[in-house]
Amino acid sequence: MIDFNLWKEVLLNPKETFKKQEKNADLGKATVHLVIAGLIAGFIGGLAAAAGLTATGGMAGLGPGITGAGLGIIAFVGSLIITPIVSVVGWLVGSAILYVFALIFQGKGNYTTQSYLLGLYWAPLIIITAILGIIPFIGGILNFLVALYGLYLLTMALKQAHKVSTGKAVAIWIIPVIVLAVLVSILAVGFLMAMMPMMAAI
Repeated sequence: MIDFNLWKEVLLNPKETFKKQEKNADLGKATVHLVIAGLIAGFIGGLAAAAGLTATGGMAGLGPGITGAGLGIIAFVGSLIITPIVSVVGWLVGSAILYVFALIFQGKGNYTTQSYLLGLYWAPLIIITAILGIIPFIGGILNFLVALYGLYLLTMALKQAHKVSTGKAVAIWIIPVIVLAVLVSILAVGFLMAMMPMMAAI
């Protein structure tokens, strides 16, 4: 069974929680955390989609009648199935990328420990994000603040897992972000350059 109190502890007292939980590292346990969180978030998102709510809390305008109801049911079931899968896959892949950079910065931890600590806070944040996502206007602002706090939790988890300084812990996650941003920018520029002759011919 999941100790939901652990989610509260990791959000309110991350340093001590990561330190205490390090010895309990287990990919199976962490996966259960992410699946349950994904199911809860998927249920919330599915209800919002079925009700015709957009991410900003407004009505999506699915339309009346059987078509609207059918789309709502499909959206609900899809959210309930896809969200847990995306949550687990995103966590495992994201942790793998971070682990590679942790090794570059001479991190002493292993993939299991790092992934477990990341999963502890990732799970409740998935649910919080889903709830805030259906709140009009203010939800987007609050989700941005949650994302910033998530980076702090990420830093603390990496620091504990790999026994590195705060600076190195930040570098472990910020460098992949920079690399990704550069790659996206290059692809965007390449796409625009490829499209320019076609646009000029119109």
